[in-house]
Parts: sequence; C-alpha cells; structure tokens
Amino acid sequence: MDIRRRVHFVGIGGIGMSSLAQYYLAKGWRVSGSDLVESEMLVKLKKAGAEIFIGHKAVNLLERVDRVIFSAAIKEDNPELEQARILESEIISYAQALGELTRQYITIAVSGAHGKSTTTALLSLMLIEAGLDPTVIIGTRLKEFGGPSPRRSGFGHAGGGNFRFGQSRYLIIEADEYNKSFLNFFPTIAVITNIDKEHLDTYGSLDGVIKNFAKYFKNVGSVGALIVNAKDENTKKTLEIWGGDTKVVKFGGPHFAKASRGDSPPWRIKIPGDFNQLNAEAAWQAAKLLGVGKLVAEKAISNYCGSWRRMEELAWKRPSFAKASAGKQKFFSDYAHHPTEIKVTIKALKESFPKKKLVVVFQPHQLERLNNLFNDFIFAFDGADKLILMPVYQVTGREYSGQKTAKDLYEAIKKEGVYYLKNFAQIVKLTREFPNSVVVFMGAGDIDNGVRKFFKSKLL
Repeated sequence: MDIRRRVHFVGIGGIGMSSLAQYYLAKGWRVSGSDLVESEMLVKLKKAGAEIFIGHKAVNLLERVDRVIFSAAIKEDNPELEQARILESEIISYAQALGELTRQYITIAVSGAHGKSTTTALLSLMLIEAGLDPTVIIGTRLKEFGGPSPRRSGFGHAGGGNFRFGQSRYLIIEADEYNKSFLNFFPTIAVITNIDKEHLDTYGSLDGVIKNFAKYFKNVGSVGALIVNAKDENTKKTLEIWGGDTKVVKFGGPHFAKASRGDSPPWRIKIPGDFNQLNAEAAWQAAKLLGVGKLVAEKAISNYCGSWRRMEELAWKRPSFAKASAGKQKFFSDYAHHPTEIKVTIKALKESFPKKKLVVVFQPHQLERLNNLFNDFIFAFDGADKLILMPVYQVTGREYSGQKTAKDLYEAIKKEGVYYLKNFAQIVKLTREFPNSVVVFMGAGDIDNGVRKFFKSKLL
C-alpha cells in the first residue's frame, strides 16, 4: 500500500496548476488530478507519474486525499469539491497553495499586466547561470526546462517545460493578479513590470487594479524589495497609495531610455521589441539584489531564444506547404490578448521585418475584456497590414451575454484588408494568399490548438 501523502488537483491541465503539480511530484507526493479535455500537458503529467482523470466527477475521489487544490476557474458546486468536503479533505485554491510556498522560500515574484512570463524566464535563467539553483513556477514553457532530470529541468518535456525543481532556498514564481491571486503571496522581492486596465471583471476599474496592487506591495517585508517600472504612470500612483518603507528599486529610467535610443541597446536579447529590453532590465535588477554579476546576467540574456506563445516562431508541419512558403512567409504564435500587448507586439514584428507585410490573426479572449476595452481594441491593430478576426473565446464561468462581440469589432474596424472568419482551416488558407508576409496568430484562448494542427514550433 502506498502510504505517501496524496494531493488532487481540480483543473490540473492549466499552465499554473500543472506546474504546481510537478512541484508536488518532485517532493514525493502521490498526485492525481482532473480536467475537462485531454491535452499535451496531461499526457506529460501522466508520464511523470500523476494519475489523470478526464472530466470532473465525484468518483475521481473515492478515498480521502490529504489535500485538494482547485484552480480559479472551478466553481463551488464542482462535484469533486463536494466529494472532498464529504471526505473531509483539506481544500485550498491554487493561489493559497502557491502562497504557502512563498513563505517557505526566499521568493522572487513577477507581477504586472504585461511581460510577466518573459521577465520570469530571464530572471530564472540568470539565477541558474549564477549557480543559485532556483525552483521555478512559470506561466509559459521554456526549452531550457525540457531536460531529462526532474531535479533540474522539469520532467523531460520534449516541447519545453513550465517547471524547474531546484535544491536552493530560492523560488521564482509568476504571480498573476487575476482573481486577486497575488494577494496570497508574500515574496522577498516583488518585480512589477507594469500596471494596466486588465482583469476588470475582478477589479471593476483601473482604480480597483491600482488599489489592489498597493495591497500586494504591503506583502513584501521591510527587509525585501519592490522592483518597479520607472516609466509606468499607474505604478507611480500605486506607490503613492502604498506609502510603505520597503526598499524600492526602479528600472527603465532616463539613463536606460537614453541607452535604448542608441545604436547598441542595453541588452543583447534575441527576441525583438523595446518592451523586452525593459523585461530584461527588470529581471537584472532582481538578480543583482541576489548577488548575480552583470556578466552572468548578460550571458543568460544573450542565450535566451524566447518561450512558448511569446512571439514563438512556427514552421509548417506539411512539407509541401513549407516548400511553397520558403523564403516568403514567416509565422508566429503569440499570447497577446490586451490592446497594449497587441500594439507593442505588432510594433516589434514590423521593426524586425520592415520589408514584409504583417498579417494578424486575432481571437479575442473573454467577452467582458472585449467590452470593457472595446474602443482600445478598435485602434490596437493600426500597425497591421491585414487583420483576420475570429469569434471570441468565451471563458467558462467568467462570461455574460447581450454585449459586443468579435463581429461588432469587425464592423467597427471594417476597412480593406480586414476579415471575419470562424473556420480556422479557412483562415490558414487565407493567410497563404499574402506572399512575403509575416503572419502572427494572437490570443489567449484556444487559437493555439488550431495553430498546432498546421504548424510546429521552431523554438521548442
């Protein structure tokens, strides 16, 4: 009989939940979990030793487990949660479980509306290069975390990993502000990339976002540090409300801006965009506080080639398509789903490929975000040469009806070169009609599932 402690994850396939599940596996727990549909992540967890169930059912928990962890998307009446109550198992949210870890480690948490994953990745690679051997929980997949050893590089994911198990006292996490999750975290160092009108279904307004970031700032102890974007006006307002005495380190100030305007950017990073220079600077300021040298940081940054769904370059799966597109078209997958992210990603790709036309395929994520930021979305695609809009990806448990849709966005933008299509195969066919172009598939919903049917990653 296996007497190890057992933990069950309700919604185990999510990027954060799957990473935390790997942590429990690495610590020797019996791990089980459920999700609604099969996925590549579930296959990898199964290979790593987790017991996986498809569908949320009470029979998935026939015996008492020590702990049940549920994702933010799970409702109170979920049958597995109801069964866990009957069995008197401990029940906590993903944010609470991760929050526990932040108290057990020297934690560096990266928050902000945009740039969290890239900044977390760069910071992680800096600490690894410096020999600080951190444990990392991140909201993307890195090829560097795809090695064979669960002690050092996740669980041997051929397509890259979203977890690293280290032996030191350092923990690096991507701290999401959705559903006020980050208020559960107590980092020693908190990196804030920027603050924007995001997750308004949680906060109601930008003012609500700022007030809750100010609360989060108070979770950083007096011996810790806040690393903040000197150029971000909303961060400045948050600091004024916060009024604490924790050390504040600012990045992206006048000296950095002057260097960025020169011929040689401050950081030799392979991924494009001025915003990625800022992400690299934010990561460096955190690493420097932990004693990492500049040369070590520079080496880590120069070796970084990007991550899953962050301007991730793609290649055709079908050789005939690849041959037809050789030297003419380039394809990318990107997670951008907020107007600010869309604009800076478009700008970065246009600067990287100035002689090519830019085709953007966009799937809006969540009706409420589309409605709250509708006017911003109208102008977010101005830099694109062609735009193909897809129907909104509706997030279970976070939606309401009777408001503007992607078709309304299409009508508001409607001009030559703007299309509205529902069938992904037709969308891919249309993109092939634009020779010598860069095509980027954007969105945080299931658009990437369609992408992977036609393309493979050149990175992972």
